[in-house]
Amino acid sequence: MLLDVLRTAYRWYGFNKAPFELLGLSLAVLGTLFALFSIKDGQKLTKDLRTVFDHLTTREAGPFPAYMKEVDRLIADARESIFIATDFPGHGTWADRGSYGAYVKALENRKADRVRRGHPLNIQLLTLDAAGRERAFEERFPESRWKEYVKRGGFQKNRRLYEELENCEVSEVREKFIAEMRARQDRALDADLRFAERWEYPGLMPVYLWIIDGEKAVFAIPSFGDQLTEYGFVTQEMGLVQALLSVWSRYVEASRRVSSVPTLTSVKAS
Repeated sequence: MLLDVLRTAYRWYGFNKAPFELLGLSLAVLGTLFALFSIKDGQKLTKDLRTVFDHLTTREAGPFPAYMKEVDRLIADARESIFIATDFPGHGTWADRGSYGAYVKALENRKADRVRRGHPLNIQLLTLDAAGRERAFEERFPESRWKEYVKRGGFQKNRRLYEELENCEVSEVREKFIAEMRARQDRALDADLRFAERWEYPGLMPVYLWIIDGEKAVFAIPSFGDQLTEYGFVTQEMGLVQALLSVWSRYVEASRRVSSVPTLTSVKAS
């Protein structure tokens, strides 16, 4: 009985299979079209969301050295002033020598461009003093973790780039390494960034600053755990920029001038 039913159903399908195949093909085409439209809508949504995020007044710029791209971008738009506060004058010379080179070039090129146009650019650089930099070296490269850092940390990768661009050799002996880093930071302060008004600060520096024209800024918050890095943010929020300018002012009040006095006259009031 069951076999008869199956035979009858099979014969019926054999006579009517063309409409079923056509229906299946139609559904497949509709499914493909739906998928294509979904992809297109998804791409449009992604583009719209990216536009929204691009217009946020404050957003994350990533860890070092990723956020330095935002610093370089803002430097390229500077018209009147650039205020910088970082622990070391040569910010990132060891961690990413290539990014440091691009950063110094961006500063120098922008200053030269403004001078050519008859609009001098006021660049102010504030950094830890020599004693503070020495303490920072000891904290970042402690004796207790030095061998581990050389073997499994970022030492070898950083050394390859540093030696190539500095045309030197970096020792794996901690004392010699710190001596090289100390000398390099002195060169950054006295030579690389000689075109800036320079200040040395004796205190702690919980936030690093790049404030452009008193209108926009990148600020970075250092992390002092096993993974030493900073996390950067870029902002055009005027209230936040003014707060960062207040931090800058407090840094300056406790600092010693290396060259001429920095002022806030070139910063527009909110």
